[in-house]
Amino acid sequence: MNSPKDMKAPFSAALCSLLGSAFFFMPLALALFVPTLRAADTAVTVTDNGRTWTLDNGLVKATVVKNNGNLSSLVYRGVETMGAGGYWEQTPQGAAQVSQTVTIDPSKNGGARAEVAVKGVTGGKVMLSPSAPGGGTYCDLEIRYAMGRGESGFYAYAIFSHPAAYGAMGVGESRYITKLSKSFDWISVDADRNMLECTPQDWGAGVQIHAKEQRILSTGLYKNSVEHKYSYTAVQYKIPAFGWSSTKDHIGVWFINPTIEFLSGGASKQELVCHFDGNNNPDPIILDYWRGTHYGGGASCNMNAGEEWSKVIGPIFVYCNALPDPKTPSQADLDLLAATAGNPTVPAAWQQNATALWRDALNQAKKEKASWPYDWVSGVDYPHKEARGTVTGKIALNDPQAANSRLTNLTVGLAHPDYAGGGRRDGGGGTVDWAHDAKFYQFWNDGSADGTFTISNVRPGKYTLHAFADGVLGEFAQSNITVEAGQTLDLPRLEWKPLRYGQQVWEIGYPDRTGGKFYKGDGSNYWLWGWCLRYGDLFPNDLTYTIGQSDYHKDWFFEQVPHALSEDWKNPAAKDPLNQRFGWVKVQGADTWRTIGQGRATTWTIKFNMAELPKGQAALRVALAGADGNGGLAVSVNNKSAGNIMPRPSNALRYNTDKSVWQECALTFDATMLKQGANEMQLTVPAGQVTTGVVYDYLRLELNEDYKPASTP
Repeated sequence: MNSPKDMKAPFSAALCSLLGSAFFFMPLALALFVPTLRAADTAVTVTDNGRTWTLDNGLVKATVVKNNGNLSSLVYRGVETMGAGGYWEQTPQGAAQVSQTVTIDPSKNGGARAEVAVKGVTGGKVMLSPSAPGGGTYCDLEIRYAMGRGESGFYAYAIFSHPAAYGAMGVGESRYITKLSKSFDWISVDADRNMLECTPQDWGAGVQIHAKEQRILSTGLYKNSVEHKYSYTAVQYKIPAFGWSSTKDHIGVWFINPTIEFLSGGASKQELVCHFDGNNNPDPIILDYWRGTHYGGGASCNMNAGEEWSKVIGPIFVYCNALPDPKTPSQADLDLLAATAGNPTVPAAWQQNATALWRDALNQAKKEKASWPYDWVSGVDYPHKEARGTVTGKIALNDPQAANSRLTNLTVGLAHPDYAGGGRRDGGGGTVDWAHDAKFYQFWNDGSADGTFTISNVRPGKYTLHAFADGVLGEFAQSNITVEAGQTLDLPRLEWKPLRYGQQVWEIGYPDRTGGKFYKGDGSNYWLWGWCLRYGDLFPNDLTYTIGQSDYHKDWFFEQVPHALSEDWKNPAAKDPLNQRFGWVKVQGADTWRTIGQGRATTWTIKFNMAELPKGQAALRVALAGADGNGGLAVSVNNKSAGNIMPRPSNALRYNTDKSVWQECALTFDATMLKQGANEMQLTVPAGQVTTGVVYDYLRLELNEDYKPASTP
């Protein structure tokens, strides 16, 4: 076993200056590396400190503030992990009635579990947290924290309630947040965002560009790069554990959602999960949005007057772990790190340590999922396993034009039927579908390529079944699915017959609701800030794509944006400013965007041949993983206008992602605009800010030669 002295390798003076002296000289507690078998057997206790409670099980010690339900401290193996602490966006503080209760008393269960609760009753007259960034609520709110024997963490959950006696109201943007100690310097979202972060001081010294969340770093390991909190968004369904770890203390703090049933927007919801706070000396943050409004989805949670409603958010498990035998970087590794500042080469030892902690958290997430629903939750609307149902079935693809009948990456879910209501941020009208709903529970699971699926632990109720899969354009839906407590519903064979406007002429890519198959849309690249600037140099003459010859992986860019008019963004010292991940941005003043952020209209050309003279009606079907701006996409065929596609905005380009709320846009036109032999189709994004345009998922041209226009009476 290494001693704390052995764990701390010598560091170069240059690296100290890059990362800050405080980075290196925090003592490392030996207890972090010693298995505490005795702690796992320690009884859980609750201590009433007057204004706070302390829950302690020998592994973790959490302090909860009684008047608002905030987490003021979380000590793990002797180390304080919190900075500003943990809290829900809305709190019970200020309600007409506030009560504090020990809802599970460990003295009555042999120290097996403890739980405390803070509840606020508004009477429908008092708004809770009116100054919260996402808005307050008039709903009643109860916040609970629970801890069990031997559990390396705690559970947090909240119950929002709207009694029938209350008037019409809603819940603003809502989430659970922890602001960690600044000793946490490694962020882990997924395999592509598992990395050493810049320091809080580097962020504080950065220059704001375009939006308050974006800063050009002028110092540190990532100097000449833009740090942007939206670079770390993710589809919540895809990341069962996410958080931060410390390269010094070799510990991690993670959020684990055992299910997404209480989250908004279903299995494709993209949200913020980890980033820095917004001030000039920020804490690392972990967030769990249950009513998120980003990227055009999951925005509606409104109740009518007289409506009885409640929703249990969580329990979320906040997991802490430690590395028993961390690897140590060599002096050569640290010198290389310092020498490559800007586009750094991070020591492999740090990468391996952080990845080990993250993988352990993923393993813990599997255990939490297997334990869901938790049998210790009581006193709220939370059915246990025996009071839930299961739905099984098989979806069969019926598409004669498909290459095969496999449903690759099939995702199947049960959601509340579409309903009338406001709150959609994308301007999509008054109907709330599963992708825009935060009010009701949803239940999703992965199916098999043969179409079989099982959805377990479903609350009793009436649902619509939804499904989508790679390679199939559109979505399957089956209404009137009734789930009963303790029962398994085996559905009869479900036929999915995707919409076709006619015979397929050509396609670009394949539908999977992301831009990941196109150039620079892959996981290693899409989330990096600034592809809208670099596009113009990557495709100086814009893009021409020839059906049957071009390769969409490298010849079709994942986003079509205005062609930047300025190259003043380019760091002259960068070795490969068009492709390197970091260090390619020129540090300038706060008004830089006025110079570099504008672009001319961009026209992409698709070339293709028609064997015969077309007739009837043609349909261009464009599946989009994102869109921004109001200019839309102008379509011309052989230099004649065919019309415009006007997608709903989703902030995918402004907030650099290859996915947001998915949408399909179809444009039909007279097939006589096409001709026998060589044809060209042009797609044009108008001039404007380079963060406007579209993110592509898939394109297809179809032809219905038997089409006859409806007769006019």
